[in-house]
Amino acid sequence: MTNEARKPRVKAAQEHRAPALAVAQAVASYGPVGAFTGDPADIIRNMRSGTFADIIPGLAARLGVTQDGLFRLLRLPHSTMKARISKNDTLSSSEQDRLYRTEKVLARTLAVLEDAPSARAWLVQENRSLGGEAPLSLLDTEAGYELVLDTLGRIEYGVVA
Repeated sequence: MTNEARKPRVKAAQEHRAPALAVAQAVASYGPVGAFTGDPADIIRNMRSGTFADIIPGLAARLGVTQDGLFRLLRLPHSTMKARISKNDTLSSSEQDRLYRTEKVLARTLAVLEDAPSARAWLVQENRSLGGEAPLSLLDTEAGYELVLDTLGRIEYGVVA
């Protein structure tokens, strides 16, 4: 293939990557931290050894909600979580699973909506396609997590959600 014939393909590839790069930068600035980064083996190892509660304030800030709002949405016990944060204790398996799912859904929402304020708003607002629930409020169960990811997939591909 000649250089002239290759130019349109290169330009099209660059244009296709540009939005992906912008999303990657947005996800990096709002994306997962600490125990929820790295390859899957690292994440599993970190979670098995215990995730510390000090990740909660940063996650709440990235979501644009208060810590109390995050506890309410994820159905986490308020007083227990406050105590864990103040002592920087490790989270229980179910608590860290909910926070992990939240990190994953936040990153996926940012990738689909390509705008941090819109992503944060979508996560906390009631959604008709989710039975009138806010997406974050469904992340206390694996089934809810899958439903939210499915809804994001439908939004991404333009299927009525």
